[in-house]
Amino acid sequence: MRSYIFIYRSGPDPIPSDRVQENRQAWRIWSTNLHEQYGLKGSTGKVVSSDGIADYSGNFRGASMVEAESLDAAVEIAKKSPNIPYGGSVDVIEEYQR
Repeated sequence: MRSYIFIYRSGPDPIPSDRVQENRQAWRIWSTNLHEQYGLKGSTGKVVSSDGIADYSGNFRGASMVEAESLDAAVEIAKKSPNIPYGGSVDVIEEYQR
């Protein structure tokens, strides 16, 4: 099994207010099904670069570590992420192995 980092990104539109609770429940189920013991949830922040410091305005919303047999298998898992139906995306990145 290989380890993969899932980086969750929001879509261009917010989740409709009448679907927020449904989406929260979907994320709880998602985390349970991934057997996730540690996940990251994004909030506000800053971007630090050689140009200075700016407010973060990106679409990062969280990350998970996931085990899968292959990159293709990890992608199949990511396709079921609760943010996909709302225009979000998941970056699937294989963890570097020495």
